[in-house]
Amino acid sequence: MSEDKVINLAALFSGIDKQIQMNEFEDKVATQKIVYLAQQSGIELGYNFEWYLRGPYCKEVSDNAHIIIDSGIKSTPNEAGLDEERIKAFRDVLHPYLDDPEWLEIAGSLVYLRNEHYPDRKINEIVGYLLNDLSYGYKNFSESLVRRVLAEILRIGFIQ
Repeated sequence: MSEDKVINLAALFSGIDKQIQMNEFEDKVATQKIVYLAQQSGIELGYNFEWYLRGPYCKEVSDNAHIIIDSGIKSTPNEAGLDEERIKAFRDVLHPYLDDPEWLEIAGSLVYLRNEHYPDRKINEIVGYLLNDLSYGYKNFSESLVRRVLAEILRIGFIQ
């Protein structure tokens, strides 16, 4: 465990005005995707994500989130030395979706696929990959929802 990462994770969630929750599976999905998207937005937290069943995943994020909850650790972006303006901008952009685990899962997955695996592919190929290949057996996203999330993350600037 890196104490700095725990403090930074607590500070991120404080900065976006969201309590870390890990009770339900959907809470865990949302936590993972928020951290991944924060890092993709330039907020340096030092976590390494890999593709897992529900998109980008990092075991260390889950472990540290449980430490924060169990220990009652509190921190602010200022106390942790994080870029407060960047966190505020991230919060403002993500605010409508912070309590929508499905939106976060789709957004995180699209950003991960685009940035980590298919930077040169057409965006429709990535959407098709998410809808056809990845959703088989664990999640069936509606195409209209995936396309709506895609339009929003393009507008936000998460992907090009």
